[in-house]
Amino acid sequence: MSKVLISYQSFTGNCKALAEAAARGVAEAGGRADVKNVAETTAPDLAGHDAFILVTTQPFQSLAGETKTMFERLWPERAKIQPGLPFAAVICHGTDAAGSAAALDMFAKYFGWKKAGDWLLASMTSSDKQERARQLGIAVAQGG
Repeated sequence: MSKVLISYQSFTGNCKALAEAAARGVAEAGGRADVKNVAETTAPDLAGHDAFILVTTQPFQSLAGETKTMFERLWPERAKIQPGLPFAAVICHGTDAAGSAAALDMFAKYFGWKKAGDWLLASMTSSDKQERARQLGIAVAQGG
């Protein structure tokens, strides 16, 4: 059984709903998902899981502050997190998400995590964003 940590930052509840949709996908694939706010996510949390899904928003064309703070908090303890940890992300956005996607590419590289597919770019106007997040959860739980 795959254990997946799903961390989210949500201002309006949209990103939290997408995190919960991803968790449903993990469960459907026979895995176990633990959902936490990014403010509560620690290196031991990541070390205790087989994969990591981040769901975040991007105000002002960059990653949200608490999400960046999470990465800063994890950095000194990165040795506790297994290299090659499968890492997927959902970026909730209203406009272009290129800046946030580039930042997540950088974090994956510096932490030594394995990017699990393309980042899911979830426009707030998209009607299928929850289904896409659920499908991401299934894919990550199945190892892809």
